[in-house]
Amino acid sequence: MVISGGIMKRRYLSMLLALTVGVGALVGCESNEKVEDNKNVTIEQDVNTNKSNKARTVITTDGEVDDMNSVIRFMLYANEVDLEGIVLTSSVYHYAGDEEKGIEPFRWTGTEWLDEFIDAYGEVYPNLSVHAEGYPEPEYLKSISKIGNISNVGEMEEVTEGSEFLKELFLQDSDSPLYVQTWGGTNTTARALKSIEEEYKDTDQWEEIQQKVYDNVVIYIILDQDDSYSEYIAKNWPNIRIINDSSNFWRFAYAWQFNPKEVNNLLQGEWQYENIKSGHGALLERYALMGDGNYIEGELEEEQRGIDAYLENNKEYNRYDFISEGDSPSFLYLIDNGLRSLEDPTYGGWGGRFGVVSDTLWKNTVLDFDPYTGRYEAEYSLMRWFDDIQNDFAARADWCIASKYEDANHAPKVSVKEGIDLTAKAGETIVLNATAEDPDNDEVSFKWWHYAEADTYEESKVEKNDVVEEMNMGLLFSINRELADGEVVDNIELKGAETSTVEFKVPEDAKSGDTIHIIVEAIDNGKFNLKHYQRVIITVE
Repeated sequence: MVISGGIMKRRYLSMLLALTVGVGALVGCESNEKVEDNKNVTIEQDVNTNKSNKARTVITTDGEVDDMNSVIRFMLYANEVDLEGIVLTSSVYHYAGDEEKGIEPFRWTGTEWLDEFIDAYGEVYPNLSVHAEGYPEPEYLKSISKIGNISNVGEMEEVTEGSEFLKELFLQDSDSPLYVQTWGGTNTTARALKSIEEEYKDTDQWEEIQQKVYDNVVIYIILDQDDSYSEYIAKNWPNIRIINDSSNFWRFAYAWQFNPKEVNNLLQGEWQYENIKSGHGALLERYALMGDGNYIEGELEEEQRGIDAYLENNKEYNRYDFISEGDSPSFLYLIDNGLRSLEDPTYGGWGGRFGVVSDTLWKNTVLDFDPYTGRYEAEYSLMRWFDDIQNDFAARADWCIASKYEDANHAPKVSVKEGIDLTAKAGETIVLNATAEDPDNDEVSFKWWHYAEADTYEESKVEKNDVVEEMNMGLLFSINRELADGEVVDNIELKGAETSTVEFKVPEDAKSGDTIHIIVEAIDNGKFNLKHYQRVIITVE
């Protein structure tokens, strides 16, 4: 995932375009796919039988600078999931090479950086543990860190430590799915699946084993960064569940400057340096920002965003600006913050919102209304959360250096008295009451809003304009449509939207089975105005 300046920019963008044309990553996993918004197809997460209410996950990463940044952010949220592994893999952009086979390394940053990051995490771990339960011990992180298939693009012939590790995870008995975060290529995952196929396909156990994998595995793909998904996984494991982020990630990655300026406030250098990098401990010292002096061994000189020469050649950036965390949406999606996105990819949350392609495939081509551009855009389903995401990150950065709980900010909790899954008749008036608790005894305010795009209720009955795919330098950066004449964005009026009690009327034209999504935010008045949410879903009788 690279966007950079000059000749190298064009070179890598051309490479990416060639890749995505081959595997259909940016314009659809398959060219004839029809994405349906908000169908009642869900990924079941049994919170009653899982060892915790947290999502099970494993990270696969090719180790470029934005992966490194995502690893750092993830470590501050490692208490929010059940992390079962970190596996180094390759991609079209990064591979280690194989001297015996005559394969030269390409932009390979090595394997030692992960241990170094875990050591830095170990230095702040005691403080993090003061502020929240569930942070894994550094020794545990090292024990589940493995090297997978790293020698070449899409290489999946070699059985590796990482592929065998994934194989065992895929075959575990579990009552909840394992989310495989794919920050690089899918090749190590593919090798693990192929090993399972080779061991069991010709046995009486094959159907049972195959179904076990289908029940156990969800692959969250950040771009198809090699062809192992399209050429092996999709063909040989067609019922594996896939969440495919083929474009939205760019807006929290190298293409963030294409965003409306209103959502980029907390990606700017001054804020980044003061609230994330400077004076926040050993781990965040390693968080990479534009022109921060960071030099990554193995990376191309033209891609060294930490050096002054890069700033000189890329005048659009200021010192300490955000670089990229294109892979972070894959774990932000898993965090239980009250938005309930883990229940159903169509709901939307910190990892974006996805439409249904099939019973086993979701893609981020559904559209949210962007108030800054005045049109519907797929990318706004991610961008709308940026300030909340960054403020929460900054609060956790403070946790790294605050040895006392009272010396940092913590998010409130909010609940809705009437419940979170309700039924109502068309035309019925609904009253919802929220209560909030703040661990710091901060004052808490409320904001209710209607997430109209997540509804299955149709807000506007006029014929809509066609959806347009906008390309930039050969890459899909926007999926959008302009408002049609007479189109209504939201026809549900909320009374008391900034109080603890909200009142609204279910539309008269709502049909049986329609759903309406109402969200309440609890916002503290602490250092970063932290939020917690609760989504209420009303189903029309």
